[in-house]
Amino acid sequence: MKDAPMRHPPARRLFVQQSLLAAAVAMLPRLARAQAFPFRPLRVIVPWAPGGLVDTGGRVVADALSRALGQPATVENIPGAAGTLGADAVVKAQADGHTLLMGTSSLAIDVAGGRKTPYDPLADLLPVALVAETQSVVIVPAGSPIESLAQLVAAAKARPGELSYGTPGIGSPAHLFVELFCQTAGVQLLHVPYGRTQAINDLLGGRLSVMFSTVPSALAAIKGKQVRPLAVTGARQSDSLPGVPTVAEAGVPGYEASQWLGVFAPARTPPGTAQRLHAEIHKAVTAPATAQTLSSRGLEPRTATQEQFAGIVRAEVQKWSQVIRRANIKLE
Repeated sequence: MKDAPMRHPPARRLFVQQSLLAAAVAMLPRLARAQAFPFRPLRVIVPWAPGGLVDTGGRVVADALSRALGQPATVENIPGAAGTLGADAVVKAQADGHTLLMGTSSLAIDVAGGRKTPYDPLADLLPVALVAETQSVVIVPAGSPIESLAQLVAAAKARPGELSYGTPGIGSPAHLFVELFCQTAGVQLLHVPYGRTQAINDLLGGRLSVMFSTVPSALAAIKGKQVRPLAVTGARQSDSLPGVPTVAEAGVPGYEASQWLGVFAPARTPPGTAQRLHAEIHKAVTAPATAQTLSSRGLEPRTATQEQFAGIVRAEVQKWSQVIRRANIKLE
């Protein structure tokens, strides 16, 4: 006579089922990571309000990734705290390549100035791809007697600390661009931080002597002959302002300042995923249609390897650290 098959008691059987279910649930994140990238929609976090240059860059990247990867990529604007809220959201996101940051030179400035952030920009964010660059233009009111950069330098040396300039705030790229100019040219200018108020209005009214404004922001006033461009701040002349020399060409050798835009991911993003993202973004930036879209909005397309991009970030930290220290600037 055969023995009856051994049966687990109901309680034992329930325990085994629950254990198997728990093990399966625990495996889900690992299985998700094992899936081929991308396996869900992507988010491109823009840490500034809609409508600006960073938002433009983010939407160009999102559109390119949507077409290339077969998954929708959408822009999510998370403004606030000088860009740190959006960056923090990316740092805390799952490091699988589906949440990206449209970062700017402000990340390097934060490190250079010791701004307190809930993350370490260099350790917690992975540079994925350089996208574009934008430079500024030195402008004076149309009625100003200053007609060249050499005359601006001469006037500033004749009246130390009297010529005024406006910026969005202390430690902003515009502020540091002017401080670098002062240190390189050996002059003193009076800083007037405006916060959210548009300083350009006071420049047009003659209440400010000079401004270093991004080229896209200044174009309308330049074309309307409301302001006079003296020089652009980058290493090369701007396609948007043909004939306007660089600051170095106009008599301040060694000066160069521009802002970059690039894509970052959480630091623990798998190398293969980061490389895939880099390849697709690089391909998009070098495509004529995308390059034209960026150029038409005042952004100059730029590319670099991941290693080169990381080097650019480190070099910017060193550069602005020196400017901030010499000018004794305290980031807000």
